[in-house]
Amino acid sequence: MTTEYTIYLVNESSSTQTFWCFLQRPVEIASDPSVFANSSANLAVRSFDEGTNTFTIPVQYVVQAGASNKPLGLGVKISSTITKNADLKDMWQANYVTVPPNQGPTMQKLDNESSPTSIAIKSNDFDQAHNEGAGWFSNMSFGIQTDQGFIGMTWSPSPQQTKTLTPRLRFYVAVGSYGNNTLASWTDVSNSSAEILIPSSFQYNNTTVTYTSNGGWKVTPGKPPATRDYIGSLIQSHLFISKAHADLVALAQLSPSDLTLLSSSSQTQKDTVTTVVWKAFSSYYSDADTELTFLAGTITVTTALVAAFSVFVLSGVTFNIQGNAAGITSFNFTYTGPVAAEAIKDLFVAGASITLS
Repeated sequence: MTTEYTIYLVNESSSTQTFWCFLQRPVEIASDPSVFANSSANLAVRSFDEGTNTFTIPVQYVVQAGASNKPLGLGVKISSTITKNADLKDMWQANYVTVPPNQGPTMQKLDNESSPTSIAIKSNDFDQAHNEGAGWFSNMSFGIQTDQGFIGMTWSPSPQQTKTLTPRLRFYVAVGSYGNNTLASWTDVSNSSAEILIPSSFQYNNTTVTYTSNGGWKVTPGKPPATRDYIGSLIQSHLFISKAHADLVALAQLSPSDLTLLSSSSQTQKDTVTTVVWKAFSSYYSDADTELTFLAGTITVTTALVAAFSVFVLSGVTFNIQGNAAGITSFNFTYTGPVAAEAIKDLFVAGASITLS
C-alpha cells in the first residue's frame, strides 16, 4: 500500500489565496537552469475558511514524456503524452519520433536497474535538431501524481541521454497564479514558499501549512485544531487547574519526609533521541478485531537517565520502557496502539525531544 502524506492548508490572510504544491528537485538536477518547476496541484482557500483543505500526496513517483509545437521555457504549458508509475531502482526509456509525422513518444521499462535509491530515464536516438527545426519539441518530466494533480519538474531531453534521479521527499507550498502544468522558475517557487520535509514536518503523516496575515508561513506537524478542540482544551485546562489546587491543599497536610518521597517518585527528565534500533515485530489483531500495532526497539538518548523511568512521551505518543536503571543512555521500549508502524517510526528522528517519567 502506498504511503500518503496530507498537507492541511490554512489561510489567515484577508483574501482568498490559491495554494500550489511543488516537489523539490533531485540532487542531480538541483542546479540545472534548464529544469523547470511544473505543477497542476492547486487549491483556492478562502480567508479563514472553516472547511478542510488539503493536498494528499502519495509516495508514488511517475515519469512522463511528451512533445508539442512549443519550445520549453518559463510560462510554457506542458502536455505529457504518456505517464508511467515508477519505483526506486527502475530504469525507463522514452522513445521520441523523428518527424515527420508529428507524433508523441512512447515509454517502456527496461530490464536494467538503476541504483537502489534512484530512478533513471533514458532517451532514444531521435534527431533533436531536425525536430526542433521543424517546430516539434520534446519534453521529459519526473514527479508525483496526486488526486489534485501532478507535482514535479520538466526539461528538454537530449538524444541518448540518461537522467539518474535520486528523489528528495521535500515540498514547497506557495500562493500565486502559476498556471496548471505551466513551467515556473525554481527561484520564484522556493523564495516565497513554505518548505515541507518528510518526516520532520509531519506527525502521523499530517502537517499544517498556514499562510499568515503578513504574508509569511508557519509549518506545524499534525492536523490543525478544530474550533471545538479549543473549547475542549479550555474545559480540560480548567479541570487541571482545579485538580492542581486540590492537590496543593492536600500537600500542605503532608510532613517534610512525605514531600521528599513524593518529589522523588514524580521525577521527570527531558532528553533527545540519538538513535533507535527496531526489533522484528509487526501488526496484530486484538480480541475485539481492532487492528493494533506492536513495536519494540532500543533507543539511545543524549543524557544518562537520572532515575528508573517507566514511560516516555514522543510527539504526544506514549511508549513503555523495559528494564532500565539510572545512569544508562540506552534502553528497550515497546509501543502498542492504533497508529501505523511507519508513522510511529517516522517520529524517531535524531534530535527529537522526549519526556521520561
